[in-house]
Amino acid sequence: MRKFFITDIHGDKEGLELLLGHAGADLKRDQLVFGGDMINRGKDSAGVVKYIKELTERHPGQVHALIGNHEEMMGDYIKNGDRLWLSHGGHDTLESFARAFPDQKERQAHMEWAYSLPLYYADEEFVYTHAGLCTVEPLEQQSREILWMTEYEFYRQPREELLTLTNGRPVIHGHTPVERIYFDGARMNCDMGSNTYAVLEERSLGIVNLTEMTYHVYKQADQRLENRRIGRI
Repeated sequence: MRKFFITDIHGDKEGLELLLGHAGADLKRDQLVFGGDMINRGKDSAGVVKYIKELTERHPGQVHALIGNHEEMMGDYIKNGDRLWLSHGGHDTLESFARAFPDQKERQAHMEWAYSLPLYYADEEFVYTHAGLCTVEPLEQQSREILWMTEYEFYRQPREELLTLTNGRPVIHGHTPVERIYFDGARMNCDMGSNTYAVLEERSLGIVNLTEMTYHVYKQADQRLENRRIGRI
């Protein structure tokens, strides 16, 4: 069984499908974890949510999805009327869901599914989450504030404390866009800046093969696919 991770898709369903096909993931045997931020900024947020929800239902033991801060903002808007989400792509995402799900109940069900996902998933090798973990809180009692943790906040925590929290398992995450993926033995940031990164030519979506320590990159500007090895620091 190989282990794959993909995060911060931000509405790019076309890139997601291309990468899954390019990586050759066999979801009857391989494990696939989605790290959150499925929605906002891209043109097909609803399509991404529908696609991932279907994968988790079709392969319940192999495919796992986590919440990101953008799904959290959507939940805060729908449940509490918090308008912060609208300034981060929420208007377009609402339109995307309305187009994809004319039936209000089906639309609501997909939104509720997306903002009710867990904060993390753990297997025997890794712990997966959207942005990071807080070493002063037990793994099972992490605050929802971790969805907003900056890369600086996460990486300034001592590696030894983080690995003690996770029982020696590195944390695989996203949230802060990077141009290259590196592994420091305790953390790996896999957000390639889909529909987000400041440099348009570097906006990408990536799927990481944790078993082989490689990743496939879909460059959104010119729809180019690249294969890379994960760097070690």
